[in-house]
Amino acid sequence: MTANNIIEVSGISFSYPGTDKKALHDINLEIGKGEFVLITGTSGSGKTTLAKCLNGIIPHLAEGHLAGEIVINGKNTQRVPMHDLASEIGMVFQNPEDQIFSIRVEDEIAFGVECQGYQQEVIRERVHYALKKLRLENIKKQITFSLSGGQKQKVSIASNLAILPSILILDDPTTDLDPVSKQEVMDILMELKEEIDTTFIIIEHDLNDLIEAIDRVIIMHEGSILYNGSPSEIFYTHFDELNTLGIRIPDHIRLAKYLLEIGHEFDSYPISKQEVCKWVEKLLASGKLNLPEHKAEINERNDETVAKLKGVNFSYQKGKQILYDINLEVQKGEFLAIVGHNGCGKSTIMKNLIGLLRPSQGSVIINNKNTKEHRVQDIILDIGYVFQNPDNQLFCNSVEEEVEFGLKNRGISKEVIEEQVELAINTVGLQKKRKNHPFSLSRGERQRLAVATMLVSNPKIILLDEPTTGQDEQSLKALLTLMKKLIVEKDATIIMITHDMEVVAQYASRVVVIDDGKIVLDGHPSDVFFNSCQELHSLKLKPPIISQFSADLSEAGFPKVTNWNMFSSNIINRDTDRFGKKSII
Repeated sequence: MTANNIIEVSGISFSYPGTDKKALHDINLEIGKGEFVLITGTSGSGKTTLAKCLNGIIPHLAEGHLAGEIVINGKNTQRVPMHDLASEIGMVFQNPEDQIFSIRVEDEIAFGVECQGYQQEVIRERVHYALKKLRLENIKKQITFSLSGGQKQKVSIASNLAILPSILILDDPTTDLDPVSKQEVMDILMELKEEIDTTFIIIEHDLNDLIEAIDRVIIMHEGSILYNGSPSEIFYTHFDELNTLGIRIPDHIRLAKYLLEIGHEFDSYPISKQEVCKWVEKLLASGKLNLPEHKAEINERNDETVAKLKGVNFSYQKGKQILYDINLEVQKGEFLAIVGHNGCGKSTIMKNLIGLLRPSQGSVIINNKNTKEHRVQDIILDIGYVFQNPDNQLFCNSVEEEVEFGLKNRGISKEVIEEQVELAINTVGLQKKRKNHPFSLSRGERQRLAVATMLVSNPKIILLDEPTTGQDEQSLKALLTLMKKLIVEKDATIIMITHDMEVVAQYASRVVVIDDGKIVLDGHPSDVFFNSCQELHSLKLKPPIISQFSADLSEAGFPKVTNWNMFSSNIINRDTDRFGKKSII
């Protein structure tokens, strides 16, 4: 092992039990001490499997066939027991509930340090340090299972930081965090990088807040490393290939790539949002760039109300109110996005909608049924619900059994079940894994499976709680395009909770912003994101990058826009003589 390398991977291949297909194939990798490395790729490409090999879960706890060698800080992961690796390498999993053991937040953060045998004084210092770094002091006495998904993720990160490992792997660490909290976590990791010389390996699909911080990008595909290099090399030199693969390239990189394609020059390949913003501002001011106006497509609202919340208040326990006077009507055929910071009450609203929870005051009527007067099983007959954590609704032994379970319970004929199951599995792209156990799938694939179990019954109202979790660009686009297709062809209504503002801008016909249990903004995404740009920041939300550019550079001549895909199509399809050759974007 060379002096500067803290990780050396040589010829690693791995296959899970019961399959000949390799989850990892001939992985060779070196990572230096103190590096900040991003691993990304399509859903199911082997990212999490590689992470489990690095920290010793494979082969010590997970079955399968592992070949090759991994050396972590001089220790061979196959020969050294896991407890010896624990002080060297920490890991934050995709699902924080997989690694939370203690009742209270501060006890959970102390757990790992206690297991290493430190004295109480050191344990207290480490816990205080981690609580402060993750801004968790105000909830240190709270019960862990009462936290929101985002809060649990922060606690998981804090419990790893308290151990002060040489290497910290974070598997989709910001998936369940609101946009401002995502940025906070990234800022915290950058601070830690300077303070404790830790090597960070981050597995992530959403690169907007990551791309400026990382030293190196590793792109995985079908169990192999496809590209390995600097952010500028990977995202510009291999732009077309990444686009084809379905990697979620940040919009400011897409805009910069477009400017380079039409002949504008820049000293280097710009990576930061600030670099691109200043470049665009300079081009607009000089008259060298003239971006066309873009009008958002606004559909007329249907007069038929399918869901109505009137004066809804809700408390989980006496004296702790969560929702305050919620008044909301949802029209048939809407694609409604509900957004807000972690713990603001979004999931509570969703659960009230289908009768899993019932309001303390006020009423909820969905599909002409008052949730206080009907049983949950009667309310959800024409409603599909995909939970924030797909693991909460998967319990069968194969993908195929999972999808057909609901139909069998309804006594539907075998022929119809086979037809519906085939259609649902094909729709979510899990044909090749229909015989696999659900928990052998990646997080993104399990999310798609949960969607298939919902789609199979042809629901009229579809509720999606964070459907973008763990999804690559292709899978996400396929899912949400399907949702829009269901609106057009089946008169479906979609209600989606998400932290992904780009998704809201591209797909939603309406967005409702929640803050501390109250509705504070309600309108079309183009209006909410552009007109309330500064207010959204105060609500721990960030508009899409292109919308932020639009607001910041509006006086310089940048048009009002919130959706890069529609905006870029508008640019590309216009008269190309104004700019020269047509862009590849």
